[in-house]
Amino acid sequence: MKVSDLVKRKPVVVSKDATIKDAARLMASEGVGLLVVVDLSNPTKPVGVVSERDVIRAIAKGISLDEKLNTIATKKLITVELDEDIGKAAAKMASNKIRHLVVLDKSGKLAGVLSIRDLVAEKSTLQAIVSSYETEPLPGGD
Repeated sequence: MKVSDLVKRKPVVVSKDATIKDAARLMASEGVGLLVVVDLSNPTKPVGVVSERDVIRAIAKGISLDEKLNTIATKKLITVELDEDIGKAAAKMASNKIRHLVVLDKSGKLAGVLSIRDLVAEKSTLQAIVSSYETEPLPGGD
């Protein structure tokens, strides 16, 4: 099974110049836990991500919700390509301790977001992941 089999919707993007408050509202209205941050001059090239946890951390630190989103965005992107095996995608999530991967097409353009929820939503997905590790140990495991 490939990543492309699980990416069902367009990624929800937000401008790097938006505010933290804008991001929180967009996450709530779209029902997503991660936004892909883009420069609107090239909206197919991700420049970062912002998660619900990033927003919560900003609030906990007393950062104004009117601050630019770019101040809390994670700029080191962990990506996966549409044609990669979901087992490799799951391994990337596990080894990087993250819940989302930015999905790119072969040309490096933004194609979607793969979440841990996408991986566990289907029984066949779980079976494929387990099968891919029957002969390979999990990274960081015993």
